[in-house]
Amino acid sequence: MDENAVLTLLNELNIPYQYVSHPEVKTVADHRAFAATFPAQLLKNLLLKNSSGKRFYLYILDGNHKADLRGLALQLEESRLSFASPAELMETLGVAPGCVTPFSVACNSKKELQIIIDSSVSARQSLGFHPLVNTASVCISREDLLRLLAFYGYFPAEIHAGDMLRLLARAL
Repeated sequence: MDENAVLTLLNELNIPYQYVSHPEVKTVADHRAFAATFPAQLLKNLLLKNSSGKRFYLYILDGNHKADLRGLALQLEESRLSFASPAELMETLGVAPGCVTPFSVACNSKKELQIIIDSSVSARQSLGFHPLVNTASVCISREDLLRLLAFYGYFPAEIHAGDMLRLLARAL
């Protein structure tokens, strides 16, 4: 799958989108240079793995929030979560570091993968994701993101940050 295939699929599924070309973006910090004119919520897309390395999670959260891996692990009933290695990114989603995107779930055929959407991800604002290249973003609604993921057989869980804090308090 490549960028053109992503755009073709969006058109086939009648998902409206806004295509935005921009300088290469590998991190949230790279995005800040043009964030003021970006027409969508800034997001982080993280590929995480459990302690055994057998279960993977695509965690989508607001780009201005820090990922609480300990709290997320507690909510997911995992002993520990860590970032997938570059080799695991390529094997699981077919992308390099800095290019993780929900569009890459189409490339997953081997690993157990669950998609987690943080409550910080807007239900009203457009969401911007790399279309398998980090020199552009495709902005779609949250509803359309869910529709696209369902097309691939993924039904994301939503995590609420407040629930993580309650779980952490109980664990201490």
